[in-house]
Amino acid sequence: MDSILAAVTWLGSLYVLLPSTVLLALVLLKAGRPNDAALLGLSLPATTIVVHLVKLVVRRPRPEVSNLVVPMPPDWSFPSAHTAQAATFFLVLTLIAIRRLPPSRSLPTALSCLLIVAGVGYSRIHLQVHYPSDVIAGLILAIGMVMLVQKILPHLPLNTTR
Repeated sequence: MDSILAAVTWLGSLYVLLPSTVLLALVLLKAGRPNDAALLGLSLPATTIVVHLVKLVVRRPRPEVSNLVVPMPPDWSFPSAHTAQAATFFLVLTLIAIRRLPPSRSLPTALSCLLIVAGVGYSRIHLQVHYPSDVIAGLILAIGMVMLVQKILPHLPLNTTR
């Protein structure tokens, strides 16, 4: 189980999410969906910046454990950046799917995204690199950031009617 969760935790890593965001944003732009591309392209960086600023303000140490399956990250524990980043990316995918796909395709997409976010959050706790409250805070922060970006997106000059 440890090796599976060590792999799942990578779905919240910027090494995976940044290239995925760039690629998907380019696909969305090519498909004539600049607002969807902007939502994705702005939400992930904004969440990442805010989560790391909160870490610097709160400065909560990571759990003290030995025999870790993965290396202990060098930064602070609260909130979980992996959880926030995964939640942001997959929440935006869910929103795009709900807006653009028929229910027969958007529902499985949304459920898959929810399972991935839950898996990343659980992996961070199971791998003992975060406390449960770190993961919950990362999730809440991600939801708030996506809502904020959605709110300001219509006021940005890149907005179109699509």
